[in-house]
This record gives sequence, structure tokens and C-alpha cells, in this order.
Amino acid sequence: MSNKMAVKIKTDKVISALEKALTARDKKFADSKKADAEYETAMKKWNDDLKKLAKSPKVIITDVSTYHRWSSNTKSTREISVTMTVPTALFPAEPKNKDSYNEHAYAREVDEINNALRLLRMTDQEYVNASTMKSVSQYL
Repeated sequence: MSNKMAVKIKTDKVISALEKALTARDKKFADSKKADAEYETAMKKWNDDLKKLAKSPKVIITDVSTYHRWSSNTKSTREISVTMTVPTALFPAEPKNKDSYNEHAYAREVDEINNALRLLRMTDQEYVNASTMKSVSQYL
């Protein structure tokens, strides 16, 4: 019994599917930028909440140390590290970052999809051959 699969897919259908994939990536990238901005805002608020929590009388300081690095100390300031124990009930929930779609991945995928679309639009063949389909199927 043979495991080979013979499928013929029209070039127009592949072009249409790649155009939809390109649109989906544009939307995903725009949504990712918006989500990243929301996450940054939420992280700033969370950090401010932690700073307020550090001043709470219910927080117990367990360790204090100083840094002796050339970049952390000046004549007018000194850097210290404080370790605190905080009751879980007082600790604010940390914001979750949604799936981030970075600019490099977006640019690479859009470039490859556009290259595939250019080639498919230039062809006179009615059906897409197997090697081309294998190359573009990861974007569909």
C-alpha cells in the first residue's frame, strides 16, 4: 500500500489563501503592538503597587545588603538591596503578557508570503506543484 498523496490545488486558491494569511498577520501584529502597550502600562502600575506595598507595616524586612560596584555608587548616592517577606493576601496580581508577535518574525513572514505571492501571480500553471505547496503551506 502506498503512502503517497496526490493532491491538486488550483493556483488561484493558493493565492487567495496566502492573501488571507497576510491579512491575518497584519491584524495579529497590530493587536500585538496594542497588547504590548497595555502590558507595559499594567507593569508600571504593578511596579507602583509594589513600591506602595513596600511601605506597608505588614511587610517584614529579612535582608539588607549594599552593592560595591563601580557603576552603582557615587559620592552623593549609594545603592542598597532590600529583601522583604510579604503576606500573599497583600501581594498584587502580576499582569500577564499575551502572545507577543515580534517585529522581526512579522517582517520575515510577510516578506516570504509576498515573495510567494509574486511568484504565484506570474505563473501560467493552473495547479500548484508539490514543492511550492510544501513551501507555502506553513503560512496557511
